[in-house]
Amino acid sequence: MAVTAEPLPTRLAALALGTGDLDCVYHFALPELKKAIEEIQNIDQLDMLEMLIEGRRLRDISDLPFDLAT
Repeated sequence: MAVTAEPLPTRLAALALGTGDLDCVYHFALPELKKAIEEIQNIDQLDMLEMLIEGRRLRDISDLPFDLAT
């Protein structure tokens, strides 16, 4: 598990998809990151971000306590 504030989804992918050593990456401002990328209309970055979220490789930091409890 890793917690990050990285603003670029392609760099987040290096962590989240990397060698498989990490089960999940938590972002401290994931909704805000997604909104910012949508606003600048960067389709490549948005596609990468959505892939990471849908694949449950990238999650919001607010999910961390619940994930630890299960």
